[in-house]
Amino acid sequence: MLQSIRTKTASWLVKLLFVLLVLSFAVWGIEDMFRGGNTSDIVIKVEDIEIPARQVNERLQSEISTLRQRFGQTITTEQARQLGLLDTVIDTMATDAVFLAFARDRGIVVTDTMVREAIAAEPAFRGPDGSFSRDQFVAALRSVGMTEDGYVQAMRRELMRQNVINATLASASAPDILVDRLYRHRAEKRVADLIFVANSSMQDVAAPTEAELVEFHKNNERRYLAPEYRSVSYVTLTAAALAAETLIPEEELRREYEARAASYATPETRDLSQMLFSEEEKAKQAATALAGGQDFAAVAQELAGMRPGDLTLAGVSQGDLVGGLGDAVFALPEGGVTEPLNSPFGWHIFRVDAIKPAATRSFDDVREELRAEMARERALDQLFEMANRLEDGLASGATLEETAQTLNAPVRKLENITRAGKTAEGTDVTDLPAPQRFLEAAFQTAEGQQSNTIEGQDGSFTVLRVDSVTEPAVKPFESVREQVREDVLAERRAEAAKQKAEALAEQLKGGTAIAEVASTAGISSATTAPFTRDGQGLENLPRSLASAAFRLATGAVQVVGAQDGQYVTVLKEIRPADPAQAEEGALDQLRQSLNQGMGNDLYASLTAGLRQTYPVEIDRAVIDRFF
Repeated sequence: MLQSIRTKTASWLVKLLFVLLVLSFAVWGIEDMFRGGNTSDIVIKVEDIEIPARQVNERLQSEISTLRQRFGQTITTEQARQLGLLDTVIDTMATDAVFLAFARDRGIVVTDTMVREAIAAEPAFRGPDGSFSRDQFVAALRSVGMTEDGYVQAMRRELMRQNVINATLASASAPDILVDRLYRHRAEKRVADLIFVANSSMQDVAAPTEAELVEFHKNNERRYLAPEYRSVSYVTLTAAALAAETLIPEEELRREYEARAASYATPETRDLSQMLFSEEEKAKQAATALAGGQDFAAVAQELAGMRPGDLTLAGVSQGDLVGGLGDAVFALPEGGVTEPLNSPFGWHIFRVDAIKPAATRSFDDVREELRAEMARERALDQLFEMANRLEDGLASGATLEETAQTLNAPVRKLENITRAGKTAEGTDVTDLPAPQRFLEAAFQTAEGQQSNTIEGQDGSFTVLRVDSVTEPAVKPFESVREQVREDVLAERRAEAAKQKAEALAEQLKGGTAIAEVASTAGISSATTAPFTRDGQGLENLPRSLASAAFRLATGAVQVVGAQDGQYVTVLKEIRPADPAQAEEGALDQLRQSLNQGMGNDLYASLTAGLRQTYPVEIDRAVIDRFF
């Protein structure tokens, strides 16, 4: 439940706990002790801690709500059970109960004050001013189908569990010798000399015969497999389409304009120059100097220490100025200068540099903008009603075409599209509503069936029907003859490059210098920059070079294959790593990573141990009855 809300505010804590709990579930499962043949509604029991079906369902519906918001598709309780979501929820709540029992036995207490403070600190519950908002709290819970009591209890369990976790992880500290050894292992660098034999340079290979091409096609059918194609029909309802058909009478536009008149009015603004002093005496000296004709910027520099760039205030309205400053400034004509004015910030002298008069956009100026906005608002109201009519029509047995006709909505068709959103010709299918969700639905829906409603991020609603399914099939040889020919030649060039590279490697092993070997072969050699075990420093070279180089002794030779050729590799140098010369923060970062890994292991061990100490009873009969 907590995770459902905090996902929206990127709460790292719940994400971490959720991942850990799912991992523990994958490793240990639930040590169920089945009970049946009763009318109890208790799903989970750990000693005297009981979790009824009502709480499990609340948690499940919260997770379903989160998935629905994320993927835009309706998920039933039965589907959630088939997807394993119910089992995950039960396991998570069982782990909660295990930690609760352990914390209780150890005397760990979470007070009401701690719960209140934790709830108040949640970003999801903050209002516009950044403080806790009860209205926001209630709205957030409602959005994921939670009750206030359910959330409070979940927060209490989480805080109690977190106290146990913190106490466990406090001992997770990597010893210095481990940090030292691992740093030396990871930071060691190597340098290699290379000769690259490109596949493309092997042009003198035999052309394949017709029989060889046919045989290659037969032996490599998976290379020439056409993907599954599906043809679909679909209806999409959008606010934009409805708005384009929505007429707003002129008199309604005028009434709305009058109601919004204040929003179309722009107050008078002024561009000002300002001097600011902490002492009244300095401000008076400046006023006297200005009255004597001295330059505003020069006086500001001399008496206030303000540079020209510090003086300008552009586009200031009367309400932008504190206290009575606005009245004094807006009483002046352009070019006017105020007397010293006091405010909580000090003493001010303003000069009016420019005046932009107040203005109101006329009805004619905003007519089309207002018409579009009103049409969209009405379209949004109609959109949900039409989406319901679309679902109801299909549920009653009407076809997609019949239902679309009652809504005056077009039925669009797509022929032979792939799961990747391509046509049979290989071009992209464009203008799909909610493309990823649309394609997922198109390839998850059975032939002849309609999908669930697909909600787009733009507020659109789409239902599709799968008209036909063409299963994957091997493309006929004649249609891919040229591709087969290129594939055969590519394999032969790669094999020729490998043979040449191995011959060069033998010369190097025989003691011939790499420069001489490369020159004789008409190929240039190169030396890599120092690189690490994971390939950092190799730039555009394949990472497989690093794997090979870290298995070689200095001077050893190995041929390393790559997609476009072969690298004849000679290990030139080994550069050990010295922790004393590590970059600033590198050892601390490594230690932190090790501590986190050890902490995860400790947490997993603790969870496994507690699940043995506090056996979990799961009543499958109750689950089957309620879910």
